[in-house]
Amino acid sequence: RMTKEFSTSPMFDNLGNWLIEQGIREASVEEVVQGFGRGLVDAGVSVNRVSLGGLLLHPVFGALDVVWNGKDDTINSQMMPRSVVTTEEFRNSPFFWAMSEHVPFRRFRLGEGAVTPDFPIFERLRSEGVTDYLLFFESYDRKLDPIWADLPSGMEGVILSVSTCRKGGFAGMEIAYLQAMMRPLTLNIKSSTTHELSRALLDTYLGRYSGNRVLEGVVERGDGGIIDCVLFYSDLRDSTKLAENLPLDGYLSLINKYFDCSAGAVTDHGGEVLKFIGNAVIAIFPIDLQNRPAVDMCRAAISAAREAFGRAAALSGQNPEDEGFSFGLSLHLGQVMYGNLGTERRLDFTVMGPAVNQVTRLEGLCKTMGVPTMMSEGFQAQFNGNTAPLGQHTLPGLDHDIAVYTLPEFDTR
Repeated sequence: RMTKEFSTSPMFDNLGNWLIEQGIREASVEEVVQGFGRGLVDAGVSVNRVSLGGLLLHPVFGALDVVWNGKDDTINSQMMPRSVVTTEEFRNSPFFWAMSEHVPFRRFRLGEGAVTPDFPIFERLRSEGVTDYLLFFESYDRKLDPIWADLPSGMEGVILSVSTCRKGGFAGMEIAYLQAMMRPLTLNIKSSTTHELSRALLDTYLGRYSGNRVLEGVVERGDGGIIDCVLFYSDLRDSTKLAENLPLDGYLSLINKYFDCSAGAVTDHGGEVLKFIGNAVIAIFPIDLQNRPAVDMCRAAISAAREAFGRAAALSGQNPEDEGFSFGLSLHLGQVMYGNLGTERRLDFTVMGPAVNQVTRLEGLCKTMGVPTMMSEGFQAQFNGNTAPLGQHTLPGLDHDIAVYTLPEFDTR
C-alpha cells in the first residue's frame, strides 16, 4: 500500500503525466519503454533492465518484445513470428507463465537463492548480477475467443519485467510505485499497438499505398480520384482442373504458392496488390512524375513479371512430385479511377475504368497466342527495354485493333 507521502510524490506525478502525454501523441512502444526506464532512473529507482511484451493480433507476427538496457541506455525491439508463441522456449518463460496463469504481480528475489517457479532466463540474469526481478501483467480482459485455439483466453495484455542489480533488491515503496504505473503504462501501450495494428492490417489487406490513403482520411464512399499507373494482371491456368484433381488443402496450398510468385513479386518491386479475384491478381504501380516516373514503373513491373516466372520455375524444380502450375500475365499503362466504392456499410478501395478492363482482356491473349506475358502498346511506349512485337489484335470491348508485345525471351515465332 502506498503511503500518503509517496502518493503525492513528484516522481509519481511526473512519470504518470509523461505516460499520458506519450499516449496522446501516439509515441512508439520503443520510445515509451526507453523513456519509462530513463524516468525510473531519474526518479532514483535503481533499474538495470526493463522488458515489455505481449501477444499481438497481427497477420504475420505473434508477439512483441521490447527491452531497455539501463547500463548503456539502448533499446532492442523485435516482432516475433507467430510460430514462436508455440515453442517450448517461449512457453517456459516468466512472460508466458504470468499471461497464461493471469498473475498480476510476482517478485523473484534472484539474489537470495532458488525461486518458485523457476525459469531458464533466471540463470542468465543471475550471472549478470540481477538480484531482484519484478513481473507485472495487466490483462485487457477481453471476453473473446483466444487469439490461437491452443492458448488460454485472456492472455492479451501488457507484460512487464523490471530488474535491478542493487544489493537487497527493490524497496517496498518502489514496488508500490511500479504497481501504480502499470495501468497508465498499459493504456499507453494498448493505444500505440492498436495504431500500429491498424496500419499493419491496412497494409496487409489493402496494401501500403491504399492503406496510407485510408489513414490520411480517404475513407468516405466516393473518395478518390484519377491516377496514372501501370496495371499488372495475372491469372492461373487450368484452375478448374486443378481444383477437381487436388484435395482442398492441396489446392489451397498451390494457390498460395502461385500468389507468392505473382503477388509476392509485385510487392517486392514496389507495386501495390489490389485484389485477389478468385485465382487472379490485379495490381498497380502508381505513377508520380516526381518520385515514380512512368519509365521506372514500367521497368519495375517488368522486373516483377520476370521474377514471378522465375519463382514459379524454381518451385517446379524443388519437388517434381508436386502439382505444377502456370499462369498468364499482362501489363498495361493508363488512367484509372482509384478510390472507395461500395455500399454505405461495406467499402472497397479499388480501381476501375477502361484501362482495368483492357489489362484483364489483354491477359486472355496470352493463352490464345501461347505466350506467358503480354504488353499493350501504351506500356511498351514507356518501357525502355527490349520487346518483341506480336502484331495487331482486337480485344473484346474495343472497336479498334491494338499493337501487342511480349518479352524477347517469350517470343517463340
